[in-house]
Amino acid sequence: MSRKYVLSPMAEADLEGIWIYTAQKWSTAQAESYTNDIIDAFEGIATGRKVGRPALVREGYLKALIGMHAIYHQIRGEVIAIIRILHQSMDVDRHL
Repeated sequence: MSRKYVLSPMAEADLEGIWIYTAQKWSTAQAESYTNDIIDAFEGIATGRKVGRPALVREGYLKALIGMHAIYHQIRGEVIAIIRILHQSMDVDRHL
């Protein structure tokens, strides 16, 4: 079953921050490529091609890994709510 996905304001800020950091650290081409991979993961979650596993940090949250990041999301009926996109080194309890 295909759902649509929506990004929370924090997830939008996360994605922008990932793009900026990647562009500064490597290149704009790499930033485009990596953020496109993350967006493809959103679409994969929405279509069921990419499956999230329960995130033990919060009840009802799922986590899907992409590169060095985890996409924290919830299924809300017909919508996948993308809550945060956190780097693996971040304190999830603090940022989620």
